[in-house]
Amino acid sequence: MGTPKVSVLMATYQETVAEVERAVSSIVGQTFQDWEMIVVADEPSNSEVITYLREKEEKDKRIKLVIHNKNRGLGAALNTAVQHARGIYIARIDTEDYSYPNRLEKQLEYFQTHPETELLFTAWREIDENGEQTIRQPYSGDAKNIKKSFFLKSLLLHPTMMTKREVLVQNPYPQMKRPEDWVLFLDLMEQDYQFRLLEEVLYDYQIDRREKYSKVRIYAENLLPVLLKKIPSWYNNPYYWLYLLRILGEYLISRNQTVYLYTHTWVTKLWRLIFGS
Repeated sequence: MGTPKVSVLMATYQETVAEVERAVSSIVGQTFQDWEMIVVADEPSNSEVITYLREKEEKDKRIKLVIHNKNRGLGAALNTAVQHARGIYIARIDTEDYSYPNRLEKQLEYFQTHPETELLFTAWREIDENGEQTIRQPYSGDAKNIKKSFFLKSLLLHPTMMTKREVLVQNPYPQMKRPEDWVLFLDLMEQDYQFRLLEEVLYDYQIDRREKYSKVRIYAENLLPVLLKKIPSWYNNPYYWLYLLRILGEYLISRNQTVYLYTHTWVTKLWRLIFGS
């Protein structure tokens, strides 16, 4: 078997077969077919999903299943996937989500015409638990000014990412729970990696607003110490300080669910009104 051009990485945890199948099928149905898919099962007790993935692996040799002997977290699972990846490029997808059929083709075309690019993201459609849809279409120019826009706007959706394989080989995901992606991006920005963004919607992203409080709480708890530690690297960036204040605020209000529910919505709306996020 030759070296594939793209390795698509996915990690499973406690999802259902139907959720995992949606993501896998969207990769199998890509217009660009020179890919491999590395799926890391990060919950070995999820036997139904593992059985499904073993069957897919047997039928399609481009799909490779790796099983962790215990739950190690998303960052560790993605690092395992990177170790098994053989592609020139690496793309991400989350379970439950859907990559549009021409996603890989469009991103590869961009890399070919913009060779300075090292990480490429796309716009996306957000779908909540009630089926309500919102188009998230950041301005592509913001990615070229990443050290400002990253701290002000919802700009980069991790599972839409395609990057050169060596980027993740040289910069492994941090061994932490969420937001391992944002911490990785901070590290890459410090090293002046080139981020780019396609304004075309090429990805469906599933969210559940009922889980937002717990996610924001964990996010703020884990991210705040990282931001404080990185102050020496970013002290002269005013947008970093704004973002640090935002995460500090989220940390404080998420200590109490009632306070969070009362304040978070209007604070988020105010932030977006000011900064266009």
